[in-house]
Amino acid sequence: MTQDKKSVSIIMLVYNEAEIIENVIRDYYDKVYRKLEDAEFIVAEDGSTDGTKDILARLASELDIKLVSGEARKGYVKAYRDAVALPQNDIIFFTDSSGKHFPEDFWTMYPLMAENDIVSGYKVKRQDPFYRIVMTKVFNFLVNLYFGTSFKDIDSGFKLVRHEAMLDVLKDEWICTDLISFEIMVRLAYRGYKIKEVPVQHRSRANGESRGLPLKKIPKVIKMVLSNFAAVKKDAEERVRQEWEKKEEGRKVL
Repeated sequence: MTQDKKSVSIIMLVYNEAEIIENVIRDYYDKVYRKLEDAEFIVAEDGSTDGTKDILARLASELDIKLVSGEARKGYVKAYRDAVALPQNDIIFFTDSSGKHFPEDFWTMYPLMAENDIVSGYKVKRQDPFYRIVMTKVFNFLVNLYFGTSFKDIDSGFKLVRHEAMLDVLKDEWICTDLISFEIMVRLAYRGYKIKEVPVQHRSRANGESRGLPLKKIPKVIKMVLSNFAAVKKDAEERVRQEWEKKEEGRKVL
């Protein structure tokens, strides 16, 4: 199967990134969106309070982007679920709004979608604070040990996913309230979707600490995620069993 330059939906979630968001969006717009023959660029803003809304409104009038914005903050998981329901195209390209990834890496990953359902970037020469690097390594180790997977960076925010695969897991009731990419990737892996991880470039944040997972929030998030391992595994396995039973029932009818 060949992969032409069509049917890509770019999704970028944004919250309080006034200092950098214009440069980040224009970077992806010029280096990815404008080079695709049939694409859409969805910017999902989640109740920012620092002037991000005004910048995005102006950009939406200047560029061919679809802006979804709300007054109240939904929280990352609800904003993520709502954003995933918006794309019209076959492939979704997720990237965060922190400016830590290089848009050019899209073109390394995109051709691999011809043979895979998910292509996810794992950071090489990661430019994060030391504690985040250690935390990520330990988290990936624990996930792989418990769930029987082999991820290098399960919580990567830079990935391409087939729309139908995302719609499949969107039917589930997600359990975690943070690090949701971990749960989604586990569910996709358990369903048998073909996943490939590839190395991508990385740079440090240009404007302060993470908006999604600041240092003060990490202990609480770690406790929550680890305590939900059993529930995530049980539900992911149960969903697979239910799908198998449906297929068996379908075969009996035929």
